[in-house]
Amino acid sequence: RNPAPMAGKSLRRRVEDAVAEAIADHDPNQRLPGRDYEDVLYDVADKVFSTITEENRDALDDEDMAYIARKTRKLVAAALDALDPPAPPPKLRYAMFDRVVCNVGGERRWAPGTVMSVLEDDPDDVTGQAKLPYVVKMDPPNGRLISVPKDVYDVCRSEVCFGQRAGALWFTLFCLPQQPAKKSAARRFSVGDRVACAVEDESNDYSAWAAGTVLAVDHSVAEDAAALVPGREWGGAAGCVPYQVGLDAGGKVLAHRDEHWLVRDLALQPEGPRVDAGGTRCLTRLVRRQSAGGDGWEAVDHHTRKRRACAAPDSEEDDE
Repeated sequence: RNPAPMAGKSLRRRVEDAVAEAIADHDPNQRLPGRDYEDVLYDVADKVFSTITEENRDALDDEDMAYIARKTRKLVAAALDALDPPAPPPKLRYAMFDRVVCNVGGERRWAPGTVMSVLEDDPDDVTGQAKLPYVVKMDPPNGRLISVPKDVYDVCRSEVCFGQRAGALWFTLFCLPQQPAKKSAARRFSVGDRVACAVEDESNDYSAWAAGTVLAVDHSVAEDAAALVPGREWGGAAGCVPYQVGLDAGGKVLAHRDEHWLVRDLALQPEGPRVDAGGTRCLTRLVRRQSAGGDGWEAVDHHTRKRRACAAPDSEEDDE
């Protein structure tokens, strides 16, 4: 313990002064009413003074100061919340387990990952009021958790089949798995197959399913990749993407993974919003829906491209 000297003031007064300074740090606009201020002051000061007295000390130490900061922050935040009920949480673009690409800076610049948490407390905010939109787990080989400070396109965006925007190949290369599957791995689609690809929507903030045709399977981007990122090995499977797709609306996109959340059978996934501001979320692998004729229900597996008849939701058969 590293004691802080108490010369010139009584022990109790110095404890109260330390608590008062902590309250000022956590309530810089002095919004606490007098009664709430006194409640926080005496609650924390009584506890600290009692501990110091029991330990027969005559000074505050580092542990006392840490407790004062921690306890004061908690009590001040609770008192301020009682004054003004917290605003509803902001509407976020992404949810738990969504796939995103984050601006990580440095030489790599962008990296893909999975949203693991939303609206986490910001540890750098002394008031305890600010929230971090997302905590994202980066893909291997990094694998670390990062905080996303703002829910904006230039910081965090959807992982989609890139090709519609400037710099698209950069994003495809950043999102390619560092340890790709062998080139001989069976693909879900063949050249000429009709597919729905996940692409950016017009706003760039959300994504849509766009119709297209598979132009190439295990498409090589090695030459262009070597020019953009010369320090990485692009030979063999490392320089290939599962699909190159020509979109009906024009242009081409690259599917860097053979996953249902990037590429689907157009017969099972029509064009339309994938994730939008209105709350649409068309991402799950397994879907239960009415059959095309409207005379029954079917379960669709967007990865295997299989469908089967099933019971309607909430039916007795469904509960068995």
